[in-house]
Amino acid sequence: MSWTDLPVWAQYLSQGLMLFALMSFCAVILSRAGKSPYWALFTVIPYFAVIAIWVFAYAKWPKLDEAA
Repeated sequence: MSWTDLPVWAQYLSQGLMLFALMSFCAVILSRAGKSPYWALFTVIPYFAVIAIWVFAYAKWPKLDEAA
């Protein structure tokens, strides 16, 4: 069974659930890192997610500054 065998509504539902899970996981990671969880909205935009990951990786980490 492949994705094309499913009805269209089931394809949209499964894709929507996967996107929701991805955004939720990103929001949890961002909030634990001390950033705004709204940054997870950028995972929806193609190619911009890669840029957002680079910005996130090289941004200032407030939790690390507190430990030092």
